[in-house]
Amino acid sequence: MVGGGVIGLCCAYSLASNGHEVTVVERDRLGSGASRGNAGEVCPDLVEPLAAPGVILSALRTLHRPDAALHIHPALDADLLRFLLGFARNATRRRYRTGAAALASLAHNTFDLFEELGVDANRNGFLFAYGTSSSADHARRGFAALGAPVGELLFDLPDREPCLAAGARAGFVVEDQWSLDPNAVVDALAARLRTLGVSVIEGARVTRVVEGARVQVHTSAGTVESDAAVLAAGVWTRELGRAAGVDLNLFPGKGYSFSVAVDKMPSRLVHLGDAHVAVTPLGDRLRIAGTMEFDRDHDRFHARRIAAIVRAAGPYLAGVDWAGRRDEWVGPRPMTPDGLPAIGRLPRHRNVFVAAGHNMLGLMLAPSTGKMVAGLVDGEKAPAAFDPGRLARAW
Repeated sequence: MVGGGVIGLCCAYSLASNGHEVTVVERDRLGSGASRGNAGEVCPDLVEPLAAPGVILSALRTLHRPDAALHIHPALDADLLRFLLGFARNATRRRYRTGAAALASLAHNTFDLFEELGVDANRNGFLFAYGTSSSADHARRGFAALGAPVGELLFDLPDREPCLAAGARAGFVVEDQWSLDPNAVVDALAARLRTLGVSVIEGARVTRVVEGARVQVHTSAGTVESDAAVLAAGVWTRELGRAAGVDLNLFPGKGYSFSVAVDKMPSRLVHLGDAHVAVTPLGDRLRIAGTMEFDRDHDRFHARRIAAIVRAAGPYLAGVDWAGRRDEWVGPRPMTPDGLPAIGRLPRHRNVFVAAGHNMLGLMLAPSTGKMVAGLVDGEKAPAAFDPGRLARAW
C-alpha cells in the first residue's frame, strides 16, 4: 500500500480484513496532509463534483483576486492547462448529474466503517448559513434536487447557534450528515491496522513501482516486493504513475485550515455558504477550513489565504478569537477534472492498482474506496465511472 493517508489506511484495513498480508509505505507519518487537516465532513447526501455548471464563470470573475475562494495561479503550465481544459469539459449539467450520481453510489454506506471504528461523531446534521435569503433559497433548492433531507428556510440563525453573527441572515439545516475529528479517524484506523498485523513503514519515499513476476516498490528505505501494489498517495500518485509510464490527470488543489477559540460552541458543523468556509466544532475549538488554490507548489503556505478566510468568515461569526489562531495548515487535495476518484487498475498493468483523486471528499469516500480496492485485488470489477484509464495518457 503506497500511501498512509485515510484512503490508503482504509484500503489496508479492508485488504487485511479479507486475509491479505499488507505493508503500508508512507513518505511522512500516517495521516499526514489532507487526511488530518480537513473539515471532517461526512455528508453522503451532499456529494457533488466541483466541476459544476457556473463554476468556470465564477472563477473567471475573481481570477484577478488572490484572496478569492477559488484561486488559480496566473502562471499556467501544461499540466494545469490540461487539468483546466478537462474541468471545463466536465462542467456541464449532464456530466455534473452523472458525476453526482456516481459519487452518491460510492458514499451511500460510508457511515458503517466509522461506526465500526467507534469514532465519536457529531450527528446533528449541518447548518448552512448565508448572507441573503435569496442565496440561501438557491442553495436549498440545489441540495433538495440532490435528494438531501433539507429543512425549511430559517431566519433566526443567531438564536439557534449563538456563534453566528447578524451577517448570517438566512439558512437551513440538512439532517443525517456527520462531522468527525479527522485526527481521531486516522488514529483509530492506525490502531486497528496494528491489531490486524499490518506492517507500516513511515518516512520512506516511494520512487517507483515496477511490475514483473512480482511487484517491486522501490523506496528511499529499500525495496518491498509484493503480489500487488495499490497507489494511494494522493497528489503524489501522479509522479508514481509517470514513473510507470502512465500520466494520470491529477492536480493539487490546496486547502487551508486553522483553529480558533469561540465564546459559544456550535452544536453542529456550520457551512458559511457565501464565504465557502466550513466551521467544525472539534473539542474546545473551532476548525475553520476553506479555499481552493491551484498552483504548482504542493506545500507552500500563503498567509494571505488564511487572511482571506478570516475576512470571508468574519461577518458570519460572533465571539471568535481570530487573533489567537492556531494549527494553521495547508495541504494539497488530489483533484480530477471530472470530480470523481480514480479506483481501478493502473492502465497497462495487471497487479498495480490506483486509489486516488478523491478531490475534497477523501475522508467521506475512504471506507467505500477501501472495500472496492479489496474487491479489485480479489478479482472483482470496479464501476467504469472510476476507471483510472479515463484520466490517463502514455508517458
